[in-house]
Amino acid sequence: MRPELPEDLRRLLRARSQTLLDRVERFLDDAPRRCTYVRTERFSGRPLRTSWVRRLLGQRAATPVLGVLDSKFGGTPYVEEANLAWKGFRFLGQLHFARIQDLAPDLPRHGLFALDHEVRGPFSERFRVRWYPDPSEARARSIPLPWTVGRWEARMSFAPGWSLPGGNAWESPLPKEDMELLSHWTDWEPEGFLEDQLEPGVHRLGGHRSAGLDEHEAPPPPAGQAPASYVQLWRINSDNPAGFHWGTNWVYVLIHPEDLAAGRLERAVVTIANA
Repeated sequence: MRPELPEDLRRLLRARSQTLLDRVERFLDDAPRRCTYVRTERFSGRPLRTSWVRRLLGQRAATPVLGVLDSKFGGTPYVEEANLAWKGFRFLGQLHFARIQDLAPDLPRHGLFALDHEVRGPFSERFRVRWYPDPSEARARSIPLPWTVGRWEARMSFAPGWSLPGGNAWESPLPKEDMELLSHWTDWEPEGFLEDQLEPGVHRLGGHRSAGLDEHEAPPPPAGQAPASYVQLWRINSDNPAGFHWGTNWVYVLIHPEDLAAGRLERAVVTIANA
């Protein structure tokens, strides 16, 4: 799939030079990258936790319904560790890759990846990554239901999509000093792309790194791996069905391509940056 230049932008590029138009066309030939979009659906009529006022009124919290191996936000997390501590952590959500169809080519085809938000003070940017290469009902441990980031249990659904480079990478084929051209270029929203930026509450697996990471310093990676070399595994937007948001930021799960290819998702790092 290739984004087609709108005619007014094509004319503007040609007015600069045919060489520039040709360079932009070549850039667009190679720019699209497969991704997988994640949408959610609230799965219960009651929240997973209630305020003390609602408890006084006799309103009980919901009991999780989705399975321990399901891809979801909230609910019962999949856990294999015998001594996993939950004090200071809230369960955010999990992805069961083996059950997701139409995944982008570079994403795993097995394993369950989970995220827990570490609670420190009024707002924390720290997360705990959990990776289970071969999850199963038999390996799952029964645990007391931990607190969750969102107030609601939400089931994930998945759809294939296409991403485009963002930020500096998107502007790379154009001359930096041509502000008029840059303004038209960045205002263009190619049809069939960027669904997660145009539709609130849509998350994304794989695809290009987001523009919000251009000037952001990620958490220290393992030795020998530069933060800029990381690829974007999962971008988590705000989510109304699950009941959580990050203000003007999004959550980014990043991983080195070698670790992704080798299935070492426990080496992923998580950061919060501008949307």
